[in-house]
Amino acid sequence: MTTESGTAVYAERFRHPADRHNAIRNMDPIVVFVVLVALAVLPIAFPGFVVAAIVCLIYPLIAIVAGVAREFIPTYLKLFLGVGLVLFVLRALFIQGEDPFFRWGNIAPTMAGIQEGLRFSLLVMTICGAVTLFFAVVTVRYLMLALEQLGVTPRATYVVLASFQTITDLGANARTVLEAQQSRGIETQGSIITRARAFFPILAPVFLAALNQTEERAIALDARAFNAATKHSHLVTLRRTRPWEIVFAVLVVLGVVFAFIGTGLKWF
Repeated sequence: MTTESGTAVYAERFRHPADRHNAIRNMDPIVVFVVLVALAVLPIAFPGFVVAAIVCLIYPLIAIVAGVAREFIPTYLKLFLGVGLVLFVLRALFIQGEDPFFRWGNIAPTMAGIQEGLRFSLLVMTICGAVTLFFAVVTVRYLMLALEQLGVTPRATYVVLASFQTITDLGANARTVLEAQQSRGIETQGSIITRARAFFPILAPVFLAALNQTEERAIALDARAFNAATKHSHLVTLRRTRPWEIVFAVLVVLGVVFAFIGTGLKWF
């Protein structure tokens, strides 16, 4: 392949919308957001914990279809163990009710407490699952691009995108400095005190590197005329929102609204 043909192929990539090779991941990020928010609030309309449990099971199925199961499912399981289980135990042990299984001071678990604990913990996990799945399916830069297309100012989207990128850069810089300390023979493993002694000295170089990166970003933005009062161009474009995506989002939202109305009128 000649240099000219290679350049033409490379340039051709930017003439087409971004393709993530999956129908769900290619959906409009705003549509994905609306659908997941609707799923997250749906269990509130129903008593008990069954609907919340069903929604929690729907999230992994969506992740499998979207091709992000490896990223989503382990994280979601950790949230269940680290957050959901703790919330369930606290609610189940301390909510007062009739006929406790046993009593030990203020701890008196009852069937009502267990049911309330399941409902509360699963409701929290539906929200956690929606947030985790959203960021597994939608990348932040595509979300910011979609918001720009809706009329959000580029300054606001850049601040959000830069904030997420800064968090990633800080983690990467911290690991780099820590590995450099290990290569110099500094002890970084062992007790909490030993790890603290190794951790605090890396804060200064990490934050200095973050400041340098901030200055570099400011220079890069100025070189690209970011503050020019003209419409910004983008190397990456998103697919236009397809009609079926809008119809699907509207149907999901209407279904949730119907569920709340039905619960209020005691249809369920």
